[in-house]
Amino acid sequence: MILLGLTIACGDDGAPGTGGSTGEDGTDTEMAEGTTASPTGGATELATGSSGEAESSSGTGGLPDYSDSPCWGEASSTLVYNGVTHNTDQVPATCRAEGDRVLLYVADELWESTVDQAAVNGLMHRLELLTPEGSVDPGQGVVPNDEMVFGALSEAQFPEGKLAIFVVDTSGGGDGYLCGWCSYPQLHLDGTILQPLDGDYGVSIAAHETFHVIHQAYDGNESQWVDESLAEAAMTANGYFTDTDWLQSFLDQPDQNWGPGGPGLGEFNYGAALLWGTYLWERGSIPLMMAITTEPSDGWTGIDAALDAVGDDRDAWDLYLDMIVATYLDDPALGYGFTSFDFPAVSTEGDLLVGATEMGTLAPYGIDYFPLGDTGELSVGLSSLGPEPVVGQVVVVSGGAAQVQPLGVATPVSVAPGDSAFVALTARDSASYELSLD
Repeated sequence: MILLGLTIACGDDGAPGTGGSTGEDGTDTEMAEGTTASPTGGATELATGSSGEAESSSGTGGLPDYSDSPCWGEASSTLVYNGVTHNTDQVPATCRAEGDRVLLYVADELWESTVDQAAVNGLMHRLELLTPEGSVDPGQGVVPNDEMVFGALSEAQFPEGKLAIFVVDTSGGGDGYLCGWCSYPQLHLDGTILQPLDGDYGVSIAAHETFHVIHQAYDGNESQWVDESLAEAAMTANGYFTDTDWLQSFLDQPDQNWGPGGPGLGEFNYGAALLWGTYLWERGSIPLMMAITTEPSDGWTGIDAALDAVGDDRDAWDLYLDMIVATYLDDPALGYGFTSFDFPAVSTEGDLLVGATEMGTLAPYGIDYFPLGDTGELSVGLSSLGPEPVVGQVVVVSGGAAQVQPLGVATPVSVAPGDSAFVALTARDSASYELSLD
């Protein structure tokens, strides 16, 4: 969004329904704890603050103490967006840690009251040295992991050659964001909200926002939904599953204009972006993530080009249709699911029964699901009622295998007793449809 003539880069300051989603204040939050894993591993339980080391209140646990950093005590400042006044304020800050890739500053007003050296040490350990089991490399922090997965930070962007992260009080402006109005790329983390500072909640934001710094250097014009989907994938790749509230909001209402259709102010859904970004991550791992990040073309075209670059014979729309099936089934053994985290069942429009006709509408890129309520030799009929075509798939799970067919005006389907079946519908723009089962 544009605020005070300055561009805000990404973020949200709360769960859906609490206000402060992207487009309203230009920040994006990562939610509570959960499970996550690499594309090749199983889901791993995580707990907030579980960095694999002592909690920030109990010292460094044998890891570095950054109070002897070369920059420690050096004065600086940053321009912070104030969520109360809606102005930007120059905030004095002091360097409290320097690592190989990161300079960490804490606003002077927070030092030794809200943030202490133990918290700084804990955060730096997770930024540079370690991530949970199941991340792409647990022996690295989120910053080097992001660089390994998406591409190197452009050191020329930073006056000191390292990513600057400022722990500040945004007065409700956002839990964390990439400062788009600062003189060079900086990350702002709200130290008054992110407690403990080195918990999963804040570190996942850092992983998300570090991706934005990387991507901006390669392609500053990328579509928001692609940019945010890959930033969510950065959280997954680093072993964090924290956007649980956002994901639940999408699972509760999958028929929503979540991103590719250009949703209105504050309507972008990070839960859907988490699913899409993670689906791409699990499919193509580092080569695909790197290819999308560095691809100069944008949106669907850019993802298609990246898929071509890594030798994947599917296009982005095909993968989106597969993700729709995976969201319903969530069973990797069937070839349609997620290994990085588990989540509740997605909401449906109710059973589709023999002799019934369902009339419905779809938001751009929204999804409607209908479980089939009958068995036998059936015929599923789908008709678009307007100019925008509705794309349907009918899926039958039988004998440990999922059979997926595209839907037409009369698609024969065989559903034996004990099988399960459902219909999934979507469209690229607002659309209406008629669905029947005979």
